Amino acid sequence: MVEFNLLLIIIYIICSIALVAFFPKEHKWKALLITSLVFYFLLVGYKILFLILLSFIIYRLSFIIYQNHFKIKIIILAILIPLIISKITNTGFHFENYSSKDIQSLEWLKWSFTFKVIGLSYFTFNGISYLMDIKRKYMEPEKNFFLVLLYLIYFPAIFSGPLHRAKYLIPQFKNITISDLSISKGMRLILWGLFKNVVIAQRIFFLLNKLLNSEISGYYYFVLGLLFFFYLYTNFSSFIDFFQGISQIFGIQLKSNFRNRVYFSSSRQEFWKGWHITLNEWFRDYFFFVIAKHDKKRKYTNFLLLITFVLIALWHELTTTLLIWGILNGLWIIFEKKIDLTKLPYPKLRNSLGLIYHLLFSCILALIFISPNLIYLIEKIFITPPFIPIEITHKYLTNIAIILFSFIIMDYHYSKAKNERFDNYLHKKTMLNRWFIYIKLVMIILIFGLSPGVDNYYTLF
Repeated sequence: MVEFNLLLIIIYIICSIALVAFFPKEHKWKALLITSLVFYFLLVGYKILFLILLSFIIYRLSFIIYQNHFKIKIIILAILIPLIISKITNTGFHFENYSSKDIQSLEWLKWSFTFKVIGLSYFTFNGISYLMDIKRKYMEPEKNFFLVLLYLIYFPAIFSGPLHRAKYLIPQFKNITISDLSISKGMRLILWGLFKNVVIAQRIFFLLNKLLNSEISGYYYFVLGLLFFFYLYTNFSSFIDFFQGISQIFGIQLKSNFRNRVYFSSSRQEFWKGWHITLNEWFRDYFFFVIAKHDKKRKYTNFLLLITFVLIALWHELTTTLLIWGILNGLWIIFEKKIDLTKLPYPKLRNSLGLIYHLLFSCILALIFISPNLIYLIEKIFITPPFIPIEITHKYLTNIAIILFSFIIMDYHYSKAKNERFDNYLHKKTMLNRWFIYIKLVMIILIFGLSPGVDNYYTLF
């Protein structure tokens, strides 16, 4: 995982605001381009030249595609090659039959170093959506290469998303405005993201690590799945909040990637409608619909749905474990579509039981996601006698209490916000109420925050 030092990020944000404010309105996007290039260079070094080159290729191809001079499928495959190489050489099926010593000697690992770039997945998918939208005549090619480059490497969105569309983001680059309102709304999201990360996510991760390194087994092992499920949500969504906040300061709206209280979904279908929304929309618009239009009698809809979830899983990591995780997700969705849970009687009871049902099976999928292999997982749950290290739960009882206390605060505000983003929810409150919430969150972060840095789990992908 990549850890971002909070002090350095704050200094960088202040410098970025100052630079953007210094430029005249029609050139403010150039300041954002400079800050994005510098920020990315500090993370990946000279490899940024590779992304600049790839950006220029995408820029030139957009005009060729717009004039219908080239097949889009060939272009997309070519753009995907660096990402595919990166995935295969870093985590692929190859590794399962080699020792670590053998792996180090493989010549093709040099390709891994070349193409292993933080944010390459988001860069690639945004590039493909840009070309596909041009092919579909949803937009015209952007004539300014540097605006296309900014769209592809925009630093608040390159590391953990959300994925975005050029027709939505590029016009915002041309109309950047820093105001008191944009700064206050942005800082609210940053504060909210920090609270979720350093107080909840990092404390869950700390407890999860302790239990993973213990002898926990049997049905107690499901506790690890539950912890990872909530850790992944609080960690991933906190970075979306954080970078949405940075972007909001410049008056730029990034899409939301999570529905409020998605962790309390009562079905898998409901869950996937609110989880990693922009990734699901990307696969829906640029894979599923593209293939499904050839299935006019809808004979293969379920099969295409299954393949879509397999691809979503392998986007995370090319391993047999993630392959199984993707298949199970797809089969779960297909099963729910067949039985149609919404038609079951007693809606209130259905929702309550559905929440328990979804959390239980989500724990199983979470365990598959983090386990080295299925054999290990089966042995831990079904063969090894049930055991939980009581001394760990006693030793870290305070940590558990802080997690529960902070989670209740988070869930309370989400329940009040309903479908509104946190900054908009706060904006409707009185000044006195807003400042009470600000002070409350700051005090909780200062007292219970676990680290001076914030860890981003999704940079692993």
